[in-house]
Amino acid sequence: MRLLTVLALLALTGCTVVNTASVPSSRDGQDIFVTAGDISEPHESLGLVQVTRSGVLLFGFADVVGTDLEAGFHQALIPQVRRMGGDGAINVRFHQTQYLPVTKALGVLFFFIPLPTSVTLSAEVVKLQRGAVPPGASR
Repeated sequence: MRLLTVLALLALTGCTVVNTASVPSSRDGQDIFVTAGDISEPHESLGLVQVTRSGVLLFGFADVVGTDLEAGFHQALIPQVRRMGGDGAINVRFHQTQYLPVTKALGVLFFFIPLPTSVTLSAEVVKLQRGAVPPGASR
């Protein structure tokens, strides 16, 4: 019986969460692009940016403010890149608050105690130098 209880607890806490966000990655000039790595095109660095969206999870699952990756990119990072006059964001890193399913279930039971949550994104804002020759290339 004790082994069954331990296995049940392990099953409840051993979950993997995969978060995704759909962001533009094309550098065709139509929209702000976002990439986790560097780019080979000639560009000027406009500086580093870090944005945070904070809120609470009500009832263990209701994100009333929008502290997921999608909201972090579309409502915080991309508008900041536009304000800085950039064409895109490179070397993007993020940190998002994650809770185990057990904690979320306790959030449902103890609904009067909201769970704090946040997403923080940091990146380098760049302006592409269109028509410039990439380093190492010859005309």
